[in-house]
Amino acid sequence: MGAKQACCWTAIVGLWIALCPFSIASAQTEAPPGVGGVGDPAQVPTEDTLETTYGLAMGSGARAGATAISALAYNTSNMAAISTYHIEAFSQLIPGDKSDGGTYWTIGSSVSDSTTAKRVALGTSFRGVFSGTDRRYQGWDWRSGIGIQAIPQLGLGLGLRWARIRPDRSDGQRLGPSLDRVTMDASITITPLPWLKIAGLGYNLIRTHSALAPQIAGGSVSLAPIESFSLGGDILVDVSTFEKPELIAGGGLSYIAGEMVPLRIGYRRDSGRNLNQMTAGIGINKGKVGFEGGLRQDLGGRKETYLVFMFRFVVQ
Repeated sequence: MGAKQACCWTAIVGLWIALCPFSIASAQTEAPPGVGGVGDPAQVPTEDTLETTYGLAMGSGARAGATAISALAYNTSNMAAISTYHIEAFSQLIPGDKSDGGTYWTIGSSVSDSTTAKRVALGTSFRGVFSGTDRRYQGWDWRSGIGIQAIPQLGLGLGLRWARIRPDRSDGQRLGPSLDRVTMDASITITPLPWLKIAGLGYNLIRTHSALAPQIAGGSVSLAPIESFSLGGDILVDVSTFEKPELIAGGGLSYIAGEMVPLRIGYRRDSGRNLNQMTAGIGINKGKVGFEGGLRQDLGGRKETYLVFMFRFVVQ
């Protein structure tokens, strides 16, 4: 792909990411039922999407530096940045007791391949969602993505998501939120220096009318001064869940000890729900296999604990 074509694609995707969420927000005259106007912001349903151990452990600081299946989850424009072929099985958990509905959990698998086609990566993921704690809903969630490394300094990505999540019911009353839509993400990553990545991000560009898949726009920066160490920060704006745009921001650090033990810590601030969250992760990756865990813990408020466990097989 020539420089002129690359510049053209950059302009198109960048304009789409920049303008789409704002045009949608201006057209929204009222919040979806049960979302905006809730007295206690902490009771507003939180986003429910594919999470990885890397993304969860880095707080809100993972997106510009995400690769492989983490790129499928957060930033498809990075999927072809490095040559990998990963297969992962994962489970996401929010522990709870029976009085709160039990433990919320998901189980699924993901594949990401950037080795078969030069400069093009493809990935897909499917997970089942099972009701528990305050998340009284269940169903399934499928996503696929494509990333194109137009030139070494420029990546472009699109993601497609189809989710069918239904609320639990008791005596005919809905107990939770729902999501039954097809939507789309778009992203662009610029690498002006080998150790610096800057990403522009747009999520759920097709309106879903659900807090489980809010329209979000923003940016991310990642720095990797040495191969084993990286840090990043994200600034995101949720433009659809509340009566006015609300900020989601934070950062994270990652260090690979002994070239096989990832150690991560991060922070996430959700201003709409008034949540402060600390995150951490650890794992071991040796040869073609790896196992990792990630944690996100609310500080104050609802005190939710979110866990992700992942087993990875590296094809090549």
